[in-house]
Amino acid sequence: MNALVNCNRGVEVAYGADRFTATLAQVYSTFFERETFIFPVPTGTAGNGLALGAITPSYGTIFCHEGAHIVTTEAGAPEFYSGGGRMTLLAGEHYKISPATLEDGLQRHGIGNVHHMAVSALSLTQATEAGVVYGLDELRALSAIAHEAGMKVHLDGARLANAMVHLGATPAEMTWKAGVDILTFGTIKNGTMNAEAVITFDSEIARILSVMHKRAGHLCSKMRYMSVQLLSYLEDELWRRNALQANRNAARIADALRPCAGVELVHPVHINEVFAILPPSLLQALRHKDIHLRPWNFQGNRQGFRMVMSYCDSTEQIQRFEQACCEHGPSKA
Repeated sequence: MNALVNCNRGVEVAYGADRFTATLAQVYSTFFERETFIFPVPTGTAGNGLALGAITPSYGTIFCHEGAHIVTTEAGAPEFYSGGGRMTLLAGEHYKISPATLEDGLQRHGIGNVHHMAVSALSLTQATEAGVVYGLDELRALSAIAHEAGMKVHLDGARLANAMVHLGATPAEMTWKAGVDILTFGTIKNGTMNAEAVITFDSEIARILSVMHKRAGHLCSKMRYMSVQLLSYLEDELWRRNALQANRNAARIADALRPCAGVELVHPVHINEVFAILPPSLLQALRHKDIHLRPWNFQGNRQGFRMVMSYCDSTEQIQRFEQACCEHGPSKA
């Protein structure tokens, strides 16, 4: 908020020619340890659509998990931005694609078969929709398979900061060193107001993006308001501090739930998300503490709950959750 106020003084050149936007590429190149091309966008959907549209022709297909956000919750944005591309869906536990699954999917689809959509991109979500993180070895293995097939690799990084601090990985290790060609760098879920970024390390992809970015309506006249958020996000490692705190808050919630009778944690807790099936008695105890959870459907038509923790959750709120779990009682197993 201070950055937004401070940039709201004097007169700046429009459409990204301002002094704040001018420093983005240099700052992010330092952050990623190599030349980086950055394109601010207001939403993750816009970011994913632009990123995938830049590497997927109208006759191409994007390999991704069947439960990926680009499949279930973005209203066909990748197909729209690519001008007709499609998605080839793969299964995998905790919303992760394994190297074996990718290889099998490519073999079944066929590479170079003119009767099929051209294999163009692999999109991976880090962390996944289940809050589970790909290890660096997994990313490298998947990227190698994709590149061998002639595909580009996209990373949907809506919660990339949370994944990085979980692994203790650097931005470079998580992206281009692991074979990622382009990513949607999410910051809104970790502190900014309306600023995400499409980032690539490939000058040819950047050339395509520069045209698409304007045509899609995302070259804002007052770009500085987005750029200062992206700059402030990196200052003094704000991104790391926020992500660490959010992850720690989720770990406390998971630790409070584990001993409780009738609780099932559906996915491993790697970042700031907890997915759980809870007994009615615990739900009642939580409601008595004025804590209400979001229902969530799991495989097998099982209903549970999704809990997403923030860097700014109050200690008092988390303590109320822990107290409700304590009062509910431990498992007798």
